[in-house]
Amino acid sequence: VLSATATLDFPSTATGVQNTLTITVTGASVGDTVCLGVPDGSSNTGGVFDAWVSATNTVTVRFTNPTLVAINPASGTFRATIIIF
Repeated sequence: VLSATATLDFPSTATGVQNTLTITVTGASVGDTVCLGVPDGSSNTGGVFDAWVSATNTVTVRFTNPTLVAINPASGTFRATIIIF
């Protein structure tokens, strides 16, 4: 198991738009399983966070807004945990 945290501050996200930020997780490889810990204050009704290893040592975290209004997630400390089988 590999794990790292980063403070992520997603911008205000318009309806139907996605924004991405990254967390460095040393030892992560493309295809590894990612579990994402989202801080309670950053959670928004209707907004969706997901994450994947996009390059060696890099986890990309995406915020998607499928609602009909803009959402501005609060800045917070996110945790990316890599599970290696």
